[in-house]
Amino acid sequence: MLEAGNNETIPDLGAAIVPGTSAAGIVIGSRIEDLLARSQPSGMERRSDFLVHNFTSVKVWSLDGLVTQIGVYHGYRGTLDHQIGIGSSIAEVEGWCCCHVVEDDDDNLIAMGRPGWSFETSEWSGNHTVAENRNALITEIFVFCLSAQTVSPGIVTRVFASPP
Repeated sequence: MLEAGNNETIPDLGAAIVPGTSAAGIVIGSRIEDLLARSQPSGMERRSDFLVHNFTSVKVWSLDGLVTQIGVYHGYRGTLDHQIGIGSSIAEVEGWCCCHVVEDDDDNLIAMGRPGWSFETSEWSGNHTVAENRNALITEIFVFCLSAQTVSPGIVTRVFASPP
């Protein structure tokens, strides 16, 4: 299932980011063939069991024909809750979610208590802690299934068995 109507461009670089659900007008759990019927990627690569489809400012991971993760990058204009997007700072994320941003066990940045997404930022300085780098800007946002466990951006180790 794709979110955008039949006349809209997919990936939609202005579509909302919905943790655990969608980004770029693409829904987690949708069939990759439906996306590929509407838009051709500029490239594709295999990472372990996953296929990564590269579009302008968007990457889509698929496994067994289903979209498992969506990554958005420079040039993506959509936001999370009309507030957080590419170029937002760690401090802005913490202010928006009223929670702390932490690094998980795999060095992904996550907002505590806000599952279904993670992000990467510009290069850190100093002692490389979140507290010392609250002004670092988001460069990549990843949306994945709430029941999926990520090991690093782009690698999902557990996904649901069938589309929703």
